[in-house]
Amino acid sequence: MALTCADVDFELKLAEFKINGYTVFEDMIPLETIDRIRAAFLTLLENVQNRHREVTSVETGDVRTGKGCLATTNRYTVTIPWAAPFSDPAIYEHPVILEFLDRYWQAANYLVTCYHSNTPCSGSAFQVWHRDTNLAAEIPHVCFETVPALGVKFPLVDTSEENGSFEVLPATQYLVDPAIEGRQKYDDILSQGDFPSIHRLNLKKGSMWIQDPRTLHRGTPNRSPDPRPELVVCYCRDWYVAHDDVQMPQAAYESLSEKGKQLLRRYERVEWT
Repeated sequence: MALTCADVDFELKLAEFKINGYTVFEDMIPLETIDRIRAAFLTLLENVQNRHREVTSVETGDVRTGKGCLATTNRYTVTIPWAAPFSDPAIYEHPVILEFLDRYWQAANYLVTCYHSNTPCSGSAFQVWHRDTNLAAEIPHVCFETVPALGVKFPLVDTSEENGSFEVLPATQYLVDPAIEGRQKYDDILSQGDFPSIHRLNLKKGSMWIQDPRTLHRGTPNRSPDPRPELVVCYCRDWYVAHDDVQMPQAAYESLSEKGKQLLRRYERVEWT
């Protein structure tokens, strides 16, 4: 049975998020929905794989058929099109997620600003420890009580040590010293000193987890024969837009619910044929 707001202790979940830098909700998305999305995603991924044979940070291609790149060895990023089956309001308008965001930000004027994936395939390696934001560089020595952007992530398969689940360093979201920022610096430091224990996020299919993008984390090697896809919907306060790459035709926008129109009001209008 899918999780509802009545099942959630939001004060506890907010405390987990503020202390650890992430929190997990299980049994959020019906498995049949996940399976439909996974089948469509694997087609996008295959198209990106067929096009990219060298590591690059530049995503290319048509978002409807596979826009992405080979980010590191056997690890791909793919931009998710705002179209069925991906654009399911049961995901981006999930009542538990929206209630959490309303309580965390104490406001309802936030936006959905991107929809991406990070997928390690067989033979991928460890990512470097990193954040998903440059806030520390943008605003040095300022520690936000609440972060203005965060990611809501959901795996399309059960994740494990075998297929490359994420590792997280809890409570690192408040470390904002520009002197030690930088992808390679953290790997060097964390291999030598005494730091918080690494937490492995082995998640069940149907789960969603919310991540403070300042929290240090990394992808791990996928030793299984199959891809380990995970999608992320990015939410931002309206005064801080870290990404803004959701595209859809005007007719698609007009078909959204009132809440959907509010969340996606900064979408880029395109004419798909």
